[in-house]
Amino acid sequence: MLRYIVPLFIILIPFIWILFGVMWWAVAVVIDIILIALSVRVVSPNNVRTVEFLGRFDRILRQGLNFIIPFLETTKTQALYRRNFPVEVEGITSDNVTAYIGLNVIYYVEDDNNNTRDGAIYKSVYSIDDARTMMRSTIDEQLRGMIVAFSHKEIFAKREEIWETIEEKLRVRLASFGYKLDSIQVRDVKLDSTVMMAMNKVVETQKFKEAAMNEGEAEKIMKVKQAEAEKESKILLWEGMAGQRTKIAEGFKEAVDMIKQSDKSLNAEKILQFLLDSSRIETLWNIGSEWQNAKIIYLNEDLEWRGMSLTKWDKLIAWSDLM
Repeated sequence: MLRYIVPLFIILIPFIWILFGVMWWAVAVVIDIILIALSVRVVSPNNVRTVEFLGRFDRILRQGLNFIIPFLETTKTQALYRRNFPVEVEGITSDNVTAYIGLNVIYYVEDDNNNTRDGAIYKSVYSIDDARTMMRSTIDEQLRGMIVAFSHKEIFAKREEIWETIEEKLRVRLASFGYKLDSIQVRDVKLDSTVMMAMNKVVETQKFKEAAMNEGEAEKIMKVKQAEAEKESKILLWEGMAGQRTKIAEGFKEAVDMIKQSDKSLNAEKILQFLLDSSRIETLWNIGSEWQNAKIIYLNEDLEWRGMSLTKWDKLIAWSDLM
């Protein structure tokens, strides 16, 4: 009640002085304005102020226009909005590798509308001087104990476990001082630069190995496909040659039968020899017509003598007629 009477009394001082005929009313007005300015406290949104009367906690001021007793009461401001606090902790893993874990802590003071000493606002102002120092020490203690339990390879897979453990410990710790934890994010997990370079080298080597294996497998598949294609082409070639020989044999048979019908005194061996010699002569003719400077060398060839021994067909196979 005193906090409402005093500001009202300060406002009424100049009028009282005027009513009693005091002539220094101008000085009184100036003093009164100064006192009013000292008694007014405007609290902005997402902020509160605690009021101390002669150094002892009295009440909490919330957003809007508020009054205090000048010179007898003082205030302390506490922000209610969420604040971001980045933390990086260095530790040694179980295999003696230096690891760095970066966290991002988001915290705030929640107005629980409790104006007593048990409220969150009172605790956040009077229970701790620097909340960030407390959070840093708590996180540092927890993380160092966790890092030493992991190897440098395991620590990258433990992000969720680290987050859950730190969040649980820090939430309880902050609540005892009137603060509330919004969230924690594991911002980064790093190892010593030399170890990171070695790990990257291992990964690079593994990738090169996989690439080489893939390339070898692809080359193997290509060779198998080429061998299969070559096999199929040879099969087709031999089938074609076999068919060609069959057709040639059939042609020779038809020719032999025709020659036998024209002259039954000729036997099959002479007729066949005649057909073979005719085929050779045709081949020589084709070579001579396509390549003008072509030369033919015979090895153990008796075509001319066999041709000269024939009597009836000597004009077809005699070399003198061909040259």
